[in-house]
Formats: sequence, structure tokens, C-alpha cells
Amino acid sequence: MTWYYLKMRCPACIAEGKSGGITKQWYHSNCGGKLMVNDYAEYKCCKCKHISHARGWSYSCDGHSGWRGTSSSHLANAISIASQFEYKAGRAWLISFLENMGDWDNANYYRY
Repeated sequence: MTWYYLKMRCPACIAEGKSGGITKQWYHSNCGGKLMVNDYAEYKCCKCKHISHARGWSYSCDGHSGWRGTSSSHLANAISIASQFEYKAGRAWLISFLENMGDWDNANYYRY
């Protein structure tokens, strides 16, 4: 399993039909640590070491107010466009991430 810094556009904005803004590093709201992602579709905080599947996360950015969930397809859109995953991790990593992500809608999410 390989971890990469989570740098992507906002998947919650993409779910609302917006561009998602610029690709940026994402941070854990509980402690401010940088978030990382692996090919099992899990996020990990570099500071507090919290790890959980991507399906449970919500997102906040300058493009909208408050915390918003997303769907697996909108997160896949945000992640797959992030050039670092294609360049650094490779296509096999991205395919594994997408397979392990599963399918969900934004009805059940948590604010981590």
C-alpha cells in the first residue's frame, strides 16, 4: 500500500455542477494535519494518524459554505483529474483506488 498527499479539486463542488476550483492539498479539520490517500480509497491524517475510508468524509472549500458530502463518482472525478496520481502513482494505482472506493451517494457522511 502506498500513500500520496491528497491533492485534488473539491468533489462537493463538482457534485453541484461547479468546476471544483484549483487542485490543492487537503487538510484534516480536526487537527489541521495534511491528508494522504492510498489505493484502498482510505484517507490518513499525517498529524493525528486517523484513517478511514473516503466514503465517510465531507468537504469544505472557498466555493461553498459549510461541510458537504459527495458521491463516489464525483470523488472519482476529482481524484482522477489530479495529475499527480497519474504521474507519480501510475494508472494501476488509480484503477485500484477506483475499484476499492465502491459506490455511494452523499446521504451518509461524517465531518472528520
